[in-house]
Amino acid sequence: MNAIKEYLRQQLSHFDSTALWSPVIIRDAARVLGYWAVPSFLTVIAVATFKEHVPSKYLEAAIGEGIGPHLWNVIGTLALILVGLNILMPGSKRLANAAYQVLTNTYAIGGLTLGLLCGQMAVGLAALPKSIELWRVWLLGTGGAFLVFQAMTLNFSLWYLGHLMDPQQPTNGFLQRVQAVDLRLRVVAFALFSVLPIALLFLEL
Repeated sequence: MNAIKEYLRQQLSHFDSTALWSPVIIRDAARVLGYWAVPSFLTVIAVATFKEHVPSKYLEAAIGEGIGPHLWNVIGTLALILVGLNILMPGSKRLANAAYQVLTNTYAIGGLTLGLLCGQMAVGLAALPKSIELWRVWLLGTGGAFLVFQAMTLNFSLWYLGHLMDPQQPTNGFLQRVQAVDLRLRVVAFALFSVLPIALLFLEL
């Protein structure tokens, strides 16, 4: 057991805070999220407000499809596969660029979905009958807020991975340091990032 701990400590010693984190991560993530979530949120509110003056059935169907997680799940699985391949072959600029593009675009899709979801929740809460007990309103609101928090956290994980995969990293960036990690450990990481998501996706069949 001590030998395993020492082995892992030695392999992970290549990484420090500068390789794993940057103050711009949250700032850029919030900006991109806002670009996608705010317009989609306002669209849901506008459709509900001007229902009689717009093709509401068509727009509501589009909103429902946008909230559905299937597209995000499939593209997110592809993104994780690319992350695994990058850890296995960290010297490939093309793989890094592919992973970065898919991860950041999947994050944008997640932002769109979050905006639509928050809009639907706001419309639903506003439509509750005034006779409903206050504790029920608080329960629905708290449950909805927790759901949104979970979705935001999961979505942000893709943005973070995208930052790690960024091919424009400095010479001592994350992927450059991965090259110093033992191949056996990289194979394990590849299996976790690439094989496990595929297995979970097939469980949906």
